[in-house]
Amino acid sequence: MAVVGTGYWGRNHVRTLAALKSNGVISELVVCDVDAERAGSLASEFGCEWCTDANDLRSLGVTAATIATPTPQHAPLAISLMEQGIDVLVEKPLAMNEEQAKEVLDCAEKTGQVLMVGHLFRYHAAVRKAADLIADGTLGPILHIESDRLSVREPRPDIGVIAALAIHDMDIMKDLMGDIEPSKINCLALPSDNLNIEDHAIIEMGFPKNSGNNQNGVSAVVTVSWRSRIQGKVRVLRIIGQDASLAIDYLDHSGLWIHHHPNNAHGQQWGGFDAAPRERIELPLGEPSLTAELRAFISHANGENNDAPFASGKVGLEGVSMVSSALKAAGRE
Repeated sequence: MAVVGTGYWGRNHVRTLAALKSNGVISELVVCDVDAERAGSLASEFGCEWCTDANDLRSLGVTAATIATPTPQHAPLAISLMEQGIDVLVEKPLAMNEEQAKEVLDCAEKTGQVLMVGHLFRYHAAVRKAADLIADGTLGPILHIESDRLSVREPRPDIGVIAALAIHDMDIMKDLMGDIEPSKINCLALPSDNLNIEDHAIIEMGFPKNSGNNQNGVSAVVTVSWRSRIQGKVRVLRIIGQDASLAIDYLDHSGLWIHHHPNNAHGQQWGGFDAAPRERIELPLGEPSLTAELRAFISHANGENNDAPFASGKVGLEGVSMVSSALKAAGRE
């Protein structure tokens, strides 16, 4: 396998795959970056090969690669690698726009290569548990869902918080609703100091009637920001049901909390007008989402799993489409 791109997230790919290599999950690992010094340094740290040209990967024996470059390079690199016979996992967003994303999907269909997109929270143990609890009716009808993905950083030059952060949460909401597409997307986005780059956004998603076991449909609110100077890094999801609610911290892979309030009860035993009593749901087999995602990609690339990938190219295209809808709703596209 190869990792193309050695920035912050590319380094995480290399670190995770190096661990999987030590466990015999993959045979060899190659680091690829146009910056020879950075590629060589990272390869030396993790004991693997390196190169500076993605066109050399096939000659080095690479059969699968992850792409963690700046977003504008995602689509052209994915197409180039698939045309060389290499399976690819492309970090989100799949492309800069829907037209490019469709070209990547067309290439995957034409070449027959595996195409996955880095919607890694589909592999988060707590999200999977939440999806099961929604589907089996444990929470009752879902009233609404809310998420906060906050951090502090300088705005990126290529994409704003909607494409960089909210794409995760919009996909999670769709996933929790059984992959039903939202019927509406509204958005408020605030500009950063970088032209055409938003650094704070609030997105409202509306899902159709009977989604989430609710005859009226479900509303979801996503807040994303690079301005979190008070709370710092926050990664939380709250699912409010008629009978129970869930609280998930994405940074916690060992479990989640369920708050019980049957039929929206407000009696003293159900917390009165304070928080409802909570119970811990442990997930002892939970592992970091990136590890789970890369394991899944490897199983597809090895031919061990011939089902459609959970984070397929189609999922990636729909993510780009939701980003476009949010930007349009905010008047930023």
